[in-house]
Amino acid sequence: MNAIKYLAIALFFFVSSPVIACKLSGLEQFIEFKERETTIGKSTARSVALWFIERRDIGGISSVLVFTHYDVNDINTKNISAERLRNISKLLAPLVGDVNIEFINWPKKPKSKAAEKYYFNTLGISIQPKCMETDSCCGGNMR
Repeated sequence: MNAIKYLAIALFFFVSSPVIACKLSGLEQFIEFKERETTIGKSTARSVALWFIERRDIGGISSVLVFTHYDVNDINTKNISAERLRNISKLLAPLVGDVNIEFINWPKKPKSKAAEKYYFNTLGISIQPKCMETDSCCGGNMR
């Protein structure tokens, strides 16, 4: 009898719950560079630009974070990362309008060769959607 009572309570909460899951997707892009390279090819540049324009035009963009890492023990990786950030800023500049973009070149201590290859050759772009300002992200075409 106890099991039936608990099952009935659980069923009541499940059926009457107005909770709707909301997941925002497509708000990050990661660009993998060839080792020691500071530029991306035309197809990657086009892909990033189209992704950014789509995000901007669908729901608006509040702010953008562009980040990369460099090896604290190697000044060359810092210079390479800085150049990558400059190049991406040239790509995004005509697309952003009055959106705030923050560029960060983070120092990182390498832990392994595999991690070093990934972190020091990857640049991330993260978008904060406009709907976060109004707490309206789960309505309309963001659902």
